[in-house]
Amino acid sequence: MTQQAGAVPARDSGTSPQRVFFALWPDERVATALHACARRIHAQTGGRLMQRDSLHLTLAFLGDQPPERVDTLRELAATLQGEVFQLQLSRAGAWQRGRIVWGGPEATPQALAALAEGLAAALRAQGFEVEARPFAAHVTLVRNGRQPPPREIDPPVSWPVGEFALMRSHLGGEGARYECIGRWPLSRDMQAGSGK
Repeated sequence: MTQQAGAVPARDSGTSPQRVFFALWPDERVATALHACARRIHAQTGGRLMQRDSLHLTLAFLGDQPPERVDTLRELAATLQGEVFQLQLSRAGAWQRGRIVWGGPEATPQALAALAEGLAAALRAQGFEVEARPFAAHVTLVRNGRQPPPREIDPPVSWPVGEFALMRSHLGGEGARYECIGRWPLSRDMQAGSGK
């Protein structure tokens, strides 16, 4: 991620579409732990190890959006409510015949599920297309894996989550580079985990 934690840039004045998504983005400590986990799994699966600075958990992928719709996304995010939670990444798996090797929780924390559901509902209400399939909390660790990953992540990665972010991806020859274009804190004293 190219932006310092806590910083939110000024609104973009360009007219080109921006490839954007909402995500949970790890701090330095968690990113380092996730990358160490990814390296251990990569040693067993082969394939392409994800870079430390690209590891994240996607909440909602929105694809290319015009700048005015990105502004709408910022405004929408500022209305969302959610609570802080602890994410324990303790299991691994693979999708698409092993091509996507991921780490995830044994069970999705209720606060994470509520945040993802509340975000999806708010996006749909503003006319954004959101995937219809159920939310599956995961961090992609390896692409193009050649062997199955281990079932357990040992040691598990503990991730205290206190905010969510709007990210912009820049696609290039060496893969995607990510830039944070907005951050919103989660509450420590909510009784409900979602809302608008």
